[in-house]
This record gives sequence, structure tokens and C-alpha cells, in this order.
Amino acid sequence: MSSTGSQIDQKLDEWGSRLFNVSTETLPRPRRSRNVRLSSAKFTSTGGRLSTPQARATYVRRKLQAMVRRSPQVVVKLVRAPKGMKGISNNLTYISRDGQLEIEDQDGQVIHGKEAVTDLKAEWQDGGMPISADSTMRDAFHLVLSMPTRTDPLSVQRAARDFAKREFSGFQYAMVLHTFETDPDPNPSPHPHVHLTVKAAGLDGIRLNPRKADLQRWREGFAEALREHGIEATTTSRIHRTAHERWKIQHLRDRTMHTKQLDRQKRVTHMPRKQREVMHHYEQVLRTLARSDRGEDRQLAADLVRYLGGRTLTLKTERDRGNDRER
Repeated sequence: MSSTGSQIDQKLDEWGSRLFNVSTETLPRPRRSRNVRLSSAKFTSTGGRLSTPQARATYVRRKLQAMVRRSPQVVVKLVRAPKGMKGISNNLTYISRDGQLEIEDQDGQVIHGKEAVTDLKAEWQDGGMPISADSTMRDAFHLVLSMPTRTDPLSVQRAARDFAKREFSGFQYAMVLHTFETDPDPNPSPHPHVHLTVKAAGLDGIRLNPRKADLQRWREGFAEALREHGIEATTTSRIHRTAHERWKIQHLRDRTMHTKQLDRQKRVTHMPRKQREVMHHYEQVLRTLARSDRGEDRQLAADLVRYLGGRTLTLKTERDRGNDRER
């Protein structure tokens, strides 16, 4: 790699990793102490998979390319947590459709039929950290991992399996694939999705206590697993979507505009600090890509400007490039 290419990768690593909260650490996800939430780390851990600036720069490029291609957004929802063994029992009955659909556990074993599901419930109640029937604690967490209609269901299932193995190693969990064709519900969802119920207490007694940062990491992890199975997928956090909308209205400067448009302009002026940071990081990434010797990088910069709809951003980027040439 040329020195220029190396410098571009370093800059993409610097600003892109900030933009997408990619950890620059080579260590795996921090060890959890008892009752400490998972999101104690500021950045998304990559488990050593992105341990070099070049690898992280490639990751940033792929994220941006998925954005401009408008790849399907993954959906990872944290549903109401079951409390006590009664809640978990009802949950396992629900996701398996009372034993009609196959459950796959953390060991890859397949549980099918009402009797087998009953045995699984007993295993959850007595195995590891026992669960009382009427506990008021969140004794499990119920996630739904979904993709748009016409996504290959088996690929969604395989990706969910890989995601669960990586994220919930050391925990008991049960996962069930629901599809429009196989779900016995009278009104099945057209979106292939996986229900993933995870026992809150791990085999070592440490409890899950997820926060917003963990949910975003789960989205990223599921999207990565989908891409590994050949499915186009991406995830954009709310702060990125909001910044996208800010750019679309930032060029409104005509004082003769309607009051509603002027109010929107005012919101741009007083945007929250976090949104300003995201926009600044996008600008730095764009400047870096625009300076690259690689034609695909410069094309990505142009595509990203069009995607963001940032007329002001475009002018600012071009002005900054001109200033850089003069230095």
C-alpha cells in the first residue's frame, strides 16, 4: 500500500471509527463483573476482528457503501422481558407456538413438540441459577431479529444463530424462526424473523442488564452476521438518521420562506451537541475520501453527499478541499 493510501486509511479509521463507535481496542468485549451492565464500554467492541487501522477503514467503507446503496435495515427489538418462571414459560410457549415450531438452544439442540418444550422449561427453571415461579425480576430477555419481506429465511436463521453464539456465550437461550409460510398464527408476519429468548443469569451467575448501547451493538452484530451469509444489511442509529434529515434542510436561507420552514432552519442552528459531532465526523470522512487516490473512494464521497442530501455540506467540503490545496 502506498504512503498516501496508508494515510487515507488512518484518517478513515480516526474519523470513521468515531462516527460508527468502532472500538480501536484489539481486546474482546470487556469482562463483566456481577450486575454490571454490558454497555460499560464506550465503543462497540469488535472482538479483535478489526484490530488494525486498515481493517477498520475497510469496515467504515463497507458501512458507508451499505448506506448509499440503501441496504435493508436490520431490526433488533427488545420485547418486554419475561418475569419469573411463569413469564418464561408463557414466552417459550408463545415463540414455539405451543411446540408446533422448532426451538434451537445454545448447544444447537432442536426442541420440538409440547413435551420437549416442557422439558426445556424445567431445565431453565432448575439449571444454572434457579428461577422462582413468581419472581418479579427480569429473568429473561426476549429479542426479535427481523429482516424485510423476501429475505431468505434460512439465511436469517443462520445469521441469528451465529450472532447468538458470539453475543450470548455462557448463557442459556432459545431461538425460533418464524416465516409467513411456517407460522401457524392466523395472521403471520410477512417478515422472516427470529425470536431469541435469553436467560438473564449466565451459567457463571452474572446477569444481563442491557442498555441502549448494547441494543445498537446487537444490531451491528446481527447485520454483520447477515452479510457473512450473503445478505445485504446495515443498521443506522437514530442519531445518524436525524443528522441525515438535518442536512436536508440546512440550505434553507431565504427569509421569505414560510414560517414552518424558518422554524426548521432555526432547529438546525440550535441542534444538540451530539448531532453536531456526528455531522462533523461525516464531514471529516467525506474530506478524507475526496482526497484519496482511489477512484472508488472519491465516488463513494460523491455518493455519500447525494445520500445525505447536503447542499451546504457539499459546498463546505469543496471549500475545505480548496483551502487544503492552498496550505
